[in-house]
Amino acid sequence: MLEAVSPELIRRAQDGETLVVSEIYDRYQQDVFRYMYYRVGDRQTAEDLTSEVFLRMIEKISSYEIRRTSFQAWLFQIARNLSIDHYRKTKSDSRITLEENIPGTGEEPLEIIDRELTSENLCRALSELPEHQRDVIVMRFVVGMPLREVAQTLHKTEDSIKGLQRRALLDLRDILTEWEVSYV
Repeated sequence: MLEAVSPELIRRAQDGETLVVSEIYDRYQQDVFRYMYYRVGDRQTAEDLTSEVFLRMIEKISSYEIRRTSFQAWLFQIARNLSIDHYRKTKSDSRITLEENIPGTGEEPLEIIDRELTSENLCRALSELPEHQRDVIVMRFVVGMPLREVAQTLHKTEDSIKGLQRRALLDLRDILTEWEVSYV
């Protein structure tokens, strides 16, 4: 989990200090990219959308209010809105292929195949979840956002996020179990 951006850093970014904006970018770029990648399933599109998130952050940072929501939640609201806009424009397939599946040196071929199949099934299962459930799972377990910030990002209560998370995990289990049974 990332350390929160200090109010002083935010004020300096709002004043246009490019080094501070660069520091914020460095701090959040990888997590925003991961989120976008799980949402759109394409590396190039995720990179483009990640860049757009930070362009919008720069454009809108002057309107960000520290007391209303955490900076990370605000930034991921921008990312989520962009991913929704992307889906509306493209209506593309949501199947995801993870780049983490690239074999590392020294791995046994059977281990590589097993991991690839597991990751592929998990990604396919995630794509079958409703959008809010998928967002909760990706934000909580891929990005590592605290419950409170996921709730702020999705404009829901923490209890609602707990319920979505629980339901998503149960649905994932059911999907993967069903697939396992169908392969036997």
